[in-house]
Amino acid sequence: MLKLIAALIGVLLGVSAARADPVHFVVFGDMPYDWPEDLTRFANLIEASNRLHPEFVVHVGDIKGGGTPCTEQAYQTVLNILQNSEPPLIYTPGDNEWTDCRRKSAGSYDPSERLSVIRRMFFPPGRSLGERPIPLETQSDEPKFTAYVENRRWRMDGVVFATLHVVGSNNNFGFDAADDAEFRKRMDAVFAWMDETFAQAMQTDAGAVVFFFQADPLFEVPFPFRSGFNSFIAALQRHADTFPKPILIVHGDSHRLHLDRPLRTSSNQIVRNLVRLIVPGASTIEAVAVTVDPSANPPFKFKRVPSGEKLTAPWGGS
Repeated sequence: MLKLIAALIGVLLGVSAARADPVHFVVFGDMPYDWPEDLTRFANLIEASNRLHPEFVVHVGDIKGGGTPCTEQAYQTVLNILQNSEPPLIYTPGDNEWTDCRRKSAGSYDPSERLSVIRRMFFPPGRSLGERPIPLETQSDEPKFTAYVENRRWRMDGVVFATLHVVGSNNNFGFDAADDAEFRKRMDAVFAWMDETFAQAMQTDAGAVVFFFQADPLFEVPFPFRSGFNSFIAALQRHADTFPKPILIVHGDSHRLHLDRPLRTSSNQIVRNLVRLIVPGASTIEAVAVTVDPSANPPFKFKRVPSGEKLTAPWGGS
């Protein structure tokens, strides 16, 4: 009722309506790794997330350890736990569930074949996972990108959120000709999805953009040693230069909780509107609760789950 009154007053006075509410979500990744003990720990983390009543939850990939066999039974075991999320749950793939399935310890599978299984099992058409799924925009609805069911987008309270299928193990680049072709096609889809997301944010005057993906792009590693990520980092740089509002990128892969501003200009100045969160993982079965409020300073706030410890440094000044 108060929002409606404020909106009516805004119309009468010729000013904008009340600002959007903050958005609260929980994010985790790189889990469960050690089976069977981590399955129970991960299920408990889902319950801890449920108690926070976030608007949605995101798993940023790696739903099993790299040496765990890439069987459909293993996938289904984790999917069953994810579906216990009471809020909507959005998932983006990691390298452990498809790229690294070529490893003998993981079953010596063909990575692209395992990716097709992941796409079939984890991405219901046009909606999220979880007990209360929400509708999602899906890149596969576009004729040029029908395979890419995993790239998803949604909007809440003036903030645009999207997943990007970018994975560790050098983003599946440099193994053989077939994998290199897969990498190029997938990244063409990723760049198109990024372009559309920022275009939508500009057209709708969104207050912020948030991206979720699995890989650590290795911002701090010299250019020649991150061949699978150079073009992705360049795209982030380009959009951060032209989008005048806050951007948050969230990923896993490194198994370390970390906050920073990883981009630098050509003159080595910090790109201040882009903030990165790396979620913990592997043996650390924890999540991060995030609040997005574009009108606040800072626009992003973070707490550990389940401890509730606030994260304030060093990202604020680095």
